[in-house]
Amino acid sequence: TRRATTPRAGMKRKHLESLLSHVDGFAEPKQDLEQYATNPELCAGVMHCANRFGDVRDKCVVDLGVGCGMLSIASVLCDAGSVIGVDVDDDALDAARDNAEAFEPALEIDLVRCDVIESLAKGRGRWAGKLRADTVFMNPPFGTRRRGADAAFIRAAFRIATGAVYSLHKSSTRAHIEKFAVNTLKARKAEVLAQLRYDLPATYAHHRQKSVEIAVDLWRFEPPEDGADGLPDSDDDSDDDGGSDDGSDGGSSGIARDFSRKANVSGRGSGR
Repeated sequence: TRRATTPRAGMKRKHLESLLSHVDGFAEPKQDLEQYATNPELCAGVMHCANRFGDVRDKCVVDLGVGCGMLSIASVLCDAGSVIGVDVDDDALDAARDNAEAFEPALEIDLVRCDVIESLAKGRGRWAGKLRADTVFMNPPFGTRRRGADAAFIRAAFRIATGAVYSLHKSSTRAHIEKFAVNTLKARKAEVLAQLRYDLPATYAHHRQKSVEIAVDLWRFEPPEDGADGLPDSDDDSDDDGGSDDGSDGGSSGIARDFSRKANVSGRGSGR
């Protein structure tokens, strides 16, 4: 059993990292879902940025692709008002539940089984239009196993968030992500808060190197004011080639200490 301090928005990053270091990863990660556990350093860095914008404390948070629950647990520890974790994989939901219950006292996270790509992104199924939140966090698939998965997660997040979306994407896809969020989804704002580095350890059989370092961007999006009602319909985001480059598929890493190469994109379809 792990002991958690009283959740508070002002928690120091190192303290948060220490608490998150006890969260267990995937026992048997699934390659087709691009499952990699978000590590404590990366997660704490994301929360640190979100706290600066006031997007965590007392907010309703949704964690899309909850996996082992790292971002959801961090949100609770940073005093989110409520947290909902969404995943298509029953094993991931079980892992997230076990990790939350291992704290003393147990952390309250509502878990929902739902297909982000086939249901939420397309506005279909029992949760379509019902799942709403102030803030969405996600470390989505980069789209190396399923083309367009990264874009579908962004679309789903825009259908849910009324305030902000925080998402990690390969830096090599920055121009594509910007174009998709601003021109296609009409984001009010799209901003790269930091360029991070993933030190991805060998996880699957096709990984030949001991580890691979991947540059990723931490994005903060503000969806259009009319929310899901203003999103264009799409049955398939596979034409959005955000994950089509030849880089290795992504996972967990340490957050870069110098938040360099900041980029801003504002407006509704106005470009950079």
